[in-house]
Amino acid sequence: MRFNKTASNGVIISDDVIASIAMSAAKEVEGFGSFSPRIPDMLTQVLPKAISPSRKSVKVYNADGDLTIQLYINVKDGSDVNKVSTDIMSAVKDSVQNMTDKAVSKVNVCVQGIDFCEPNELNRNS
Repeated sequence: MRFNKTASNGVIISDDVIASIAMSAAKEVEGFGSFSPRIPDMLTQVLPKAISPSRKSVKVYNADGDLTIQLYINVKDGSDVNKVSTDIMSAVKDSVQNMTDKAVSKVNVCVQGIDFCEPNELNRNS
């Protein structure tokens, strides 16, 4: 786990906490369906698990104070994908900046699919 420092008050904030804030903000957006593990690329299929990249739904990249957040999601059926993505970008950026005092330079939303029913309904129907 990597830790980051905020310049203003010296509080240490982990990337996992930032990812958690981003997830909470995304869940509040109308049209959000569920989180999706990112689709593995060819590299992760050949590398052993010990050195392959994680398949988390939210990734935080912090390089020299340049904070980028990438989310992998599914949208609800009938939702405007562009509007949902834009709203999530805005909500995540605002939430992370307000709660951590860290500047977010970019939020990427990768739509992996469409949820045709509520995620808890999938479990009941199987």
